[in-house]
Amino acid sequence: WYGFNPGSTLTMKSGSDGALAAQVAMNTTLAAATGGITVFLLRYVIMHKYDVGALCNGILAGLVSITAGCGNMESGSAVATGLIGG
Repeated sequence: WYGFNPGSTLTMKSGSDGALAAQVAMNTTLAAATGGITVFLLRYVIMHKYDVGALCNGILAGLVSITAGCGNMESGSAVATGLIGG
């Protein structure tokens, strides 16, 4: 995901291109982390057990949910996307 999402900017010739790639990488990270934590906590509340497999699935769901819009949203929206996707 980190090769695809930030790499989709297609160039690093200017500072604004680099800033966009950095924003995309940050949004990808935030959505993945939020998706993982969301599923992990929901599984703990429901099952009263820690489930690392659910954490990994939540991270994957966060990554999938952020892929299309990672360059067109701000950080708070990326967190919300990961929360909903997870």
